[in-house]
Amino acid sequence: MLYRATAGADVVVTTQPALLIRILVGKDVSSGIIEVSDSKTDGDGNVKIYAEGSTLMTANGGAIEVGAVFENGITADLTNQTNVTFVFANLGKG
Repeated sequence: MLYRATAGADVVVTTQPALLIRILVGKDVSSGIIEVSDSKTDGDGNVKIYAEGSTLMTANGGAIEVGAVFENGITADLTNQTNVTFVFANLGKG
């Protein structure tokens, strides 16, 4: 699990192949964006998930269920969105 309190670009969750189970959103923020890539280092590289809005927490009941394999790693760009937890399991060394 990785918790991120602040927004930011290129937030590395894991550099290994992994199963992203869910994304927990702990707070609604104005114009929040969660962009998740199948990449070891780049939040804009090979984007697999894109969520945008001011009510990402309440609109999704606090959780975005994913259940997807990221073969290269998981890196996110969080624009305005704070209080995000990535729940994942590494699948091996990349």
